Amino acid sequence: MSIVVLNLPSVKRKKEGRPKQCPYCGGETFQRWGQVNKRVKDTRDRQVKVHRYRCCFCKHTFRQYPEGVSPAQQSERLMKLCVIMWSLGVSHRSVSLILAVFGVHLSHMSGWRDVQEAGQRIGRRLKWKPSRIVGVDGVWVNGKGIMVAVDLGDGELLALAEIDEKELVAVETWLKALKQQHKIGAIVTDDLATYKEIAQELEVGHQICQFHVRRWTGKR
Repeated sequence: MSIVVLNLPSVKRKKEGRPKQCPYCGGETFQRWGQVNKRVKDTRDRQVKVHRYRCCFCKHTFRQYPEGVSPAQQSERLMKLCVIMWSLGVSHRSVSLILAVFGVHLSHMSGWRDVQEAGQRIGRRLKWKPSRIVGVDGVWVNGKGIMVAVDLGDGELLALAEIDEKELVAVETWLKALKQQHKIGAIVTDDLATYKEIAQELEVGHQICQFHVRRWTGKR
């Protein structure tokens, strides 16, 4: 039986060490300016300690949050958990009901905002970069076809698109734009026959992934 392990952000109850520089002026000398107990929404921790500092140069005060905690009311762990449950097909209202079992009271709109912010962060990371070999595959999420492109050199995500991988014209148009943007030289795909035709049209190399080759060999 396959087991999937979810790597969720850790949450610390207090921050170890002092800040290295002031977020306003970059100064490196501070005065301790108090401590507060911040209530957070999380599946494990309900309260963390937040230290406040005063810069000796610009006189601004600022807070130093522990790992996994930000000015937001939710912990980073809870935000990611909401996104994962939604991506598995759980509605926002159902996410709220599931979290209530763990004693976390979160509105369905807060979960919706977590998903939107996660999508925006992914979009900001999809910057231009040359990619020699790209892995391309199609998946289904909430009944919609999604195309995924990954740089096989460093494993970074290059692009996402709401396209059914069986739609030849749409996939070819999408890959053509990616080729021009990232200077793609070759693609690695599954054994769907249309990918070979698309690779020939775009004049890029094409290889079937080793998993499918091994499966063919095993059947033979």
